[in-house]
Amino acid sequence: MTKTRVCILTSGHTPFDERIFHKQAKSLAGAGYEVVIVAPHSADERVDDIKIKAVRKERGGLKGMVFTAFRVFMSGVKEKADIYHFHDPELIPFGLILKLMGKRVVYDVHEYYKQNFMSKRAIHWALRKLIAYSFDFIETFASKLYDGVIVVDRLTGLKFKGRSLKVSNYPYRPKQSLKSKPHGGDFKCVYAGGLSADRGLFKMIEAMEHVRIPAKLILLGPLSEEDRLKAEKMKGYEKVEALGLRPWLEVLRLLPEYDLGLVLLQPVPAYYYAGEGTVKLFEYMGAGLPVLGSNLPNLERIIKDEDCGVSVDPTDPIEIAKKITFFAENREAAGSMGKNGRKAVEDKYNWEMEAKKLLGLYSHFSDEGLIMSGKKSMA
Repeated sequence: MTKTRVCILTSGHTPFDERIFHKQAKSLAGAGYEVVIVAPHSADERVDDIKIKAVRKERGGLKGMVFTAFRVFMSGVKEKADIYHFHDPELIPFGLILKLMGKRVVYDVHEYYKQNFMSKRAIHWALRKLIAYSFDFIETFASKLYDGVIVVDRLTGLKFKGRSLKVSNYPYRPKQSLKSKPHGGDFKCVYAGGLSADRGLFKMIEAMEHVRIPAKLILLGPLSEEDRLKAEKMKGYEKVEALGLRPWLEVLRLLPEYDLGLVLLQPVPAYYYAGEGTVKLFEYMGAGLPVLGSNLPNLERIIKDEDCGVSVDPTDPIEIAKKITFFAENREAAGSMGKNGRKAVEDKYNWEMEAKKLLGLYSHFSDEGLIMSGKKSMA
């Protein structure tokens, strides 16, 4: 029997992106689909029975992004797949072309892009609203023509008004048992992910200046040269260990070694409604770490519902420092919160449950094109 061929397209991620390769592609391949990923990479290869088709990434801002997207599209067409699953907004027009070619097309929406554009400092403030609303109109129109739209959280799903399926980027169920941590030495706080002012970088460093107990802030993520130079001038930086960008699997191995996970996203449009799409939150929980999170509506709701940590005003370094001290001085309560978070990931916030939704969507493609037509709901 001929396998259904799935081509995953991305121009803005590596082929070994956590969501794209380790979760979606592996789940589809494990279910019997023939999977190829077309993405910027150094060379073609095959990993875990998944074909990687490399394209050259063009540099140069908007122009480079468009050229890279075009290369991904052209390479993808040559794969002659049955289903095309794309992950980046710049691929939206190419998704429409694939539909005109008679292909099944799935759009994977990683963020609420309209809000994201409203927070982009790279875009002149006078143009942000125009660009955000223009893109939102195009995205909404195009999404009605695709065979499926996948979102990572409920907020983004509301934009598509019942025409989307929520497949959150939760971690795999933890396999290793939790180990008790020694209480001596520095209290280690960790932040894993992209680093920027809007993600709380400078508030975390400033907070460390006011932590009066032996403590360290571990940063696991990429740091721009401009932000690094600014950070190094701050007093709190003497308590920081910036380990840089690490492979996803290595990050998962490192997390259980730390004492507290930080999710101090700032109250800007791009992050104000952050929740199920905040991967680091659930990775901390899966590693058994208590969480110190922003008191933004959805983050605070999850932390409170699961009793897995404490929320705080992410703009107030003094309060952040007080909460860090609380966790350090109340190890038993912190351990209990860590166990609660771990249990929540084991029970519901895990990729195994989300993979069933993804595979369910793909199974519907045999229903004579009824998905997204209004005759069959994806919810």
